[in-house]
Amino acid sequence: MKNKKTKKQEQPSVSAKKKQSGSNTPAPAPSRLIDSYSMHEKMTNIYVIGMLTLFPVFMTDKLFNLRKDRLHYFVGTTVILLFFIIATYLCGIDKKKWVKNIFKPTVEDFGMLGFLIVSIISTVLSEYGMEAVTGSEGRDSGLIIMLGYVLCFFVVSRYYSYKKLPFDIFVISSSIIVVIAILHEFNVDPFNLLTEIADYQRGVFISTIGNLNMFSCFICVSMPVIAALLVTSKDIGSKIFYGIGITISFMGLLVASSDSGFFGMAAFMAVLFVYACRNSERMFNYMLCVFLMFLSCKIFRLISLVFEDKYRWLDAIPTFLIFNNKIYIPIAVFGALTVLFYFIKKKFGCTPAPKAVPIAAGIFVGLGALSLLGTFIYFSAIDKTTNLGALTKYLRLNDKWGTHRGYAWIRSIILFKTNGIKNMLVGSGPDTFGQIMKKYYRDDMLARHGSVFDSAHNEFLTYLVTIGALGLISYLTVLVSVIVKGIRRFEKSEGALITTLVVISYCAQSMFSLFTPIITPFLFLFVALTAGIIRRTPIEKKEKPIKKEE
Repeated sequence: MKNKKTKKQEQPSVSAKKKQSGSNTPAPAPSRLIDSYSMHEKMTNIYVIGMLTLFPVFMTDKLFNLRKDRLHYFVGTTVILLFFIIATYLCGIDKKKWVKNIFKPTVEDFGMLGFLIVSIISTVLSEYGMEAVTGSEGRDSGLIIMLGYVLCFFVVSRYYSYKKLPFDIFVISSSIIVVIAILHEFNVDPFNLLTEIADYQRGVFISTIGNLNMFSCFICVSMPVIAALLVTSKDIGSKIFYGIGITISFMGLLVASSDSGFFGMAAFMAVLFVYACRNSERMFNYMLCVFLMFLSCKIFRLISLVFEDKYRWLDAIPTFLIFNNKIYIPIAVFGALTVLFYFIKKKFGCTPAPKAVPIAAGIFVGLGALSLLGTFIYFSAIDKTTNLGALTKYLRLNDKWGTHRGYAWIRSIILFKTNGIKNMLVGSGPDTFGQIMKKYYRDDMLARHGSVFDSAHNEFLTYLVTIGALGLISYLTVLVSVIVKGIRRFEKSEGALITTLVVISYCAQSMFSLFTPIITPFLFLFVALTAGIIRRTPIEKKEKPIKKEE
């Protein structure tokens, strides 16, 4: 008995360990959350792995039926997940966890419920009935898939338990998808995905994702995952693995040839920079990440030489990055910074920088974003005459702005303001943007563009028109809540960093893009993953210092 007691005394409690450390580092999570999964958690993580690996390659007729293929996969697997969780509950497995997890409402929960309720009301009141349910006249993003988004959110946010393995698998699967895209760029089609596409359309379809704009959206989902894993990596093997991943991923951004993709990348890299400023290990990894991004441009140039420069088409930004020799300057600069932070890391280790450093970095990034927004507003609303040269297509909103996105943006705002109180509140019905544009601007669109816009090419404006101000407010409530709460948990959870960066990246590029079942399920998946991590990573209240007795 005496030996047992001595042995027990030698093992300090978690709280004792925390006191002995004399730091604010949180105590490690209980082993049951790290080493073992409940049945519900296992099924949820299998679902997540499927979404990160099978979903982006699932197809029944090559690239010809992608929207419906991905719609059926996403809604089908989400319903199956819910079925198995309910079945295990009825069988008495994880019964207590089911009840405990269901009744813990959060701000994002209420936002998602509002999003669903408004979407249902909008559908019921829509003059485009069945089209609003199925999205058949739009991009298959009607009420059916919205129900899938909400279902995915509530199930995954309750039963997701973070493990790095699914994201490591995603690094590999997304890299394979990008490699296929690079081969397509040089007219090599190993899986014959493009052979049956008409010659005049073949240039805008790529890899297993389809349209170039959708591929750009996919890069804005996969690249933040790889960058976050690289910045948080500790050992050489991990740095090499994620370094190869980020190099391939950035080459994918080059072949996507979409300005929206670069905007999404800039958004998550800015936030990641603030996070990296916390210590020299992260800064070394961050500089390495940027160095590899620029270096990948010249690696792509070498690949282009191998194929005798017989590539399909590249936009202005990727053309400059690949072929202009001035890119050797940032390669040299960030290469030098990588070496510099390597020696700083060697000397000081992972000692945290003063809090003033990330705060200053955050202020710098915030002022930069506000300056960019202010410049855009100034040249769009105040100074409409100054010749901006090549910058006009970026800084001045008009009908021609953004490959005629400006036309859709301006008409979207007009439709919102002038189409009646009902449409202002709940919109014209999910995915009915094309119908309402035809109703008021059909002849004008055909005369100017030869086609009809079925999306505002801005997800927020599209929601404003289709599910109204109430629907958009609910949607923004979810996004803002998970982003703010996720950022607050960066220091506590690597998972929060990864998933929140994806949400930020997607939201940034979605200002110039559109939603479809091919890509948008990723947003709601990562919103749900972030919400799940938030639930498992509470923010501890600061304890009041104990007064010393005199």
